[in-house]
Amino acid sequence: MTEVEHLPVQSSVVLLRIHDFARRPVAEQARLSAQLDTVLALLLPDIPERSRLVLAGNGSAALAVLDNAPAALAFAERALQAHVAGLGLCIGIDHGPVEMLSSAASEDLAGDGVATASVLAASATGPGLLVTQNFRTALAYMSPGAESALVPAVSLSDAGLRTYQAYSLDRMATLRRRRIFMIIAAVTACVLLALAISLRVWMPDRPRPLADEFGKYVPTIFVSPTRYPHGNR
Repeated sequence: MTEVEHLPVQSSVVLLRIHDFARRPVAEQARLSAQLDTVLALLLPDIPERSRLVLAGNGSAALAVLDNAPAALAFAERALQAHVAGLGLCIGIDHGPVEMLSSAASEDLAGDGVATASVLAASATGPGLLVTQNFRTALAYMSPGAESALVPAVSLSDAGLRTYQAYSLDRMATLRRRRIFMIIAAVTACVLLALAISLRVWMPDRPRPLADEFGKYVPTIFVSPTRYPHGNR
C-alpha cells in the first residue's frame, strides 16, 4: 500500500517486527497481525499522508517518513506502548536512501535505509527500539537536544560485514544529563565563592582603585598675585 506519490531519496525508516512471530501458532500470528494493523491505523494519522509511505504484512511493517526524524521517533515510541496489549515489537530506525520497487504482483521498499533498519529490528533480543548513528545525527539536526535520549547500546554488523553503533531509547538520560549540568554549575559557583572569600581574608591590604586614592585630595584653587595686584575690585 503506497501513500505518497513520490518517495523521498532520504527518509527516516521505521521497521516494526513482531518478536518471535514465525515461531507462534498460525492462529496467534493472525491475531498479532491484526493488532499490528490496528496500531498502524491509530498512529499513522499523526504523520501527513504526503510525507509517508508504509508497507505492512507477515508480522512486520516498514514506514518511510520524509524529512521528519522527530515524527519517526515519536511514531516508534508510541508503537512500543502496544506491548501492554501483548504485541511485542522489535523496532529498528535508520535515516538513509530509500526507493520504491513496484511490480505487477507487489510493491516493496528497498535501499540502504530499509536494509539497515531491518538489521536493527532483526538483531533485537526482545521487544525494544534500536536506531543508527545516521538517524541520531538527523534527529539532532532537525530537533537539537532530542538526540540526548538515544544512548549507546550495542555494536552490530550487517551481511556486508559493516559494523556500526546502535543506540537505544532512554528518556531518563535527558533528565540525568540535566541534573549533572545543574550539579556542575552549583559546584562551580561554590568554588568561585570560596575563592573570593579566601582572597578577601588573606589579602586585606590589597591595592585600592585609583578612584579611592584621588578621593583623599581636596582640589585647591590657586590665584596668582601678579594677575590681580590690587585685589578684587
